[in-house]
Amino acid sequence: MPTPHSLSGSLWLNKDTHNYLSSKRIALLEQIEVSGSLSRAAKLSGMSYKSAWDALADMNSLAEQPLTEASTGGRDGGGTRLTEAGSQAVKLYRTIEREHARVLAMLAENFDDYSHLYALLQRLAMRTSARNTLRGKITALQDDGLLTTVTVQLNCGQMLQSQITTASVESLGLAEEGAVFTLIKAPCLSVVCPQSEDVVNALCGTVRSSRQQGDLIEVELDLGGGDQLNAVVEQACLVSRNWQRGATLCMSIPPSQVLLGIA
Repeated sequence: MPTPHSLSGSLWLNKDTHNYLSSKRIALLEQIEVSGSLSRAAKLSGMSYKSAWDALADMNSLAEQPLTEASTGGRDGGGTRLTEAGSQAVKLYRTIEREHARVLAMLAENFDDYSHLYALLQRLAMRTSARNTLRGKITALQDDGLLTTVTVQLNCGQMLQSQITTASVESLGLAEEGAVFTLIKAPCLSVVCPQSEDVVNALCGTVRSSRQQGDLIEVELDLGGGDQLNAVVEQACLVSRNWQRGATLCMSIPPSQVLLGIA
């Protein structure tokens, strides 16, 4: 039996060509969070105090906001702790690190199958034509036989339903509480009145921008929570509605037109 291949690689996040975050530096920040002391964190991370001090000074000089701050009081009279920016930096790095390891494992698994490996590399680089990619969490799955309705709570807090095949649910491994991406084509959206009882999948937001070309109008909505929605609708659909900047609009899309993806 041939020996399976393995791939490994170090991960650095750089800023302005300078080394910013690495696995060792993140481990130092994590130990600072646990111990509340730079000297103890350095020892637990296998670093000298000077190396830890220099690494911390380097990270803070490159960060937009300080990653650590001095704390006062307590049994030892003070120490060092992470700021909110420091906690976010740790979370960001660990998330990217997991994805980095996942991709390397996928490539190693297909190392000897060159056609499959090439197809995998193409899929990793794939982009879609859908203007809207909104992330959310699955709150419910309704199995109707060949089709399943998946309810997703978007980051903005609004709910969206997608109707896909049950086979796709199984192949993607979808389950409640799982993270998922929803893909929506801008021309598939239609303007609706949120008070209407027969409205399905209504997403409401504030108009950020709009532009008209011929009989079509492109509208960008701010849904809140960092979510944006782009729609292209016919001018006739907006005749009786305010679609200028700052106005509130609601858009709807059939569940069968909402695609789902996972990372």
